[in-house]
Amino acid sequence: MNAMTIAHMAGVLTSAIQAADRLELDALKGPALADMDLDRIRDIKRDCSTCINLLDQLGRERR
Repeated sequence: MNAMTIAHMAGVLTSAIQAADRLELDALKGPALADMDLDRIRDIKRDCSTCINLLDQLGRERR
């Protein structure tokens, strides 16, 4: 996996976090989503953040 691939994957995950942020904000504004759905959104954000950190670590190790 080269540096461009790692950067691309991190960018995709960052976009996923931003989309989850928007979903979370929308959910907090109205009763559209249940608490269980909010938990799932937060789980997605956490998992994406974990993946980004692992990709960062992989990139540093490869240098």
